[in-house]
Amino acid sequence: MTASISSNAPLISPQASPMSFSGRGGEFLKMLIAGSLYQIPTFGFYRFWLTTKLRRHLWANTQVEGESFEYTGTAKELLVGFLIALAVLAPLYIALFVLSLAFEEIAAFASIPLILILYVLAHFGSYRARRYRATRTVFRGVRFWMKGSGWAYAFRAIMWDFATILTIGLALPWAMASLERYRMRHTYFGTVQGDFSGTGWTLFKRGWWVWAIGIVLIAGLGLGSAEVFNSLADMDLDLGEDMDASKAAAYLAAQIAVGGLLLIYIVLMPLVMAIFTRWYLDGLRFGEATVSSQLRIGTFYGLFFKTLFSSIGFLIAFGLVFALGASVAGAFFQDAMSDIQANQWTAGAIVIGLLGAIAYLVLLLGFGVIQRYFYGRGLWAAIVTTTTVSNLSSLNAAGAAGQPAGTMGEGLADALDFNVGI
Repeated sequence: MTASISSNAPLISPQASPMSFSGRGGEFLKMLIAGSLYQIPTFGFYRFWLTTKLRRHLWANTQVEGESFEYTGTAKELLVGFLIALAVLAPLYIALFVLSLAFEEIAAFASIPLILILYVLAHFGSYRARRYRATRTVFRGVRFWMKGSGWAYAFRAIMWDFATILTIGLALPWAMASLERYRMRHTYFGTVQGDFSGTGWTLFKRGWWVWAIGIVLIAGLGLGSAEVFNSLADMDLDLGEDMDASKAAAYLAAQIAVGGLLLIYIVLMPLVMAIFTRWYLDGLRFGEATVSSQLRIGTFYGLFFKTLFSSIGFLIAFGLVFALGASVAGAFFQDAMSDIQANQWTAGAIVIGLLGAIAYLVLLLGFGVIQRYFYGRGLWAAIVTTTTVSNLSSLNAAGAAGQPAGTMGEGLADALDFNVGI
């Protein structure tokens, strides 16, 4: 943030422009539900059209000084990008399958090269996906765009991943700052270059205590699970032929460990996301235009628990409906059993299998609707309405520049299933 100072004039703060979001939750939810149901008869391919509609809704209802953003991507582009990604990934999966058949004794190790390749492609794809979305975002008739190498970014990300592992997570703030600085310095709004002013030290100061709490809790959980295992394993328990005391101890210790890790995740993850998101927003720059955020930690906990309890409620309701439907179907088939021939039983089994598969898809799509409604739309709205842009007028001189990026990165993000949010 800069200001002009003279001996006769007071310091004048740059004009602050609060962002706003005008989208209606009901409208977004209707699009989500309808689009999710359309995915069943289209074998999931409608998701490209659904994603496009959702992005256009969010972009168009996000305003600064009354002017909205525009998303210009198309469903056809997403579909083509996905098919290109499949053309890249399919030979890798086929090669792994052939290797596992040819070398059965080392089949477990044969997957390691594939995992490493997918790991590199995930970093590459995340950069290219961001590049695609940037070049499909327009504000005031000017396009955002990115340059830079996806492979160079992947190399940086991998090196930082190693540093983070070796330091038990302590290097993570500096990794995030370095990678975001690379992304933003290769991002432009027309002719205006982006930048990122956030530092690893700033993020570390904000969140070091969360890291410390997490390490202490995980260490305590590990010691507690080991103590439970040792105590039960030493007992002379008669659990039958299929399970001895050691197996029972290991099973219980594993349950305690998984449950404890889940509880730690529930308690700490919203806090981590809140600290990171506000730090990230406060560091964004485009020329002289700066961003500041007033996002609260409570917002993340609210969205997290809304998602959690909505998911539990949906699961209970789905289970009741499924149980009722299965009971009615069972009674019907039992009454008609004497009139059904053997070949008809086969057809009936196929129908039941198809209905079960559809029910499973509905369950997964239902969880997807809940996640995208709260953590897609809900978090987007919360971030926008608590964000302020200063010196927005400095972008008036931005000229048109940049070209639309290719769709392969977005396709990799979809094919590898690491897309986050919308």
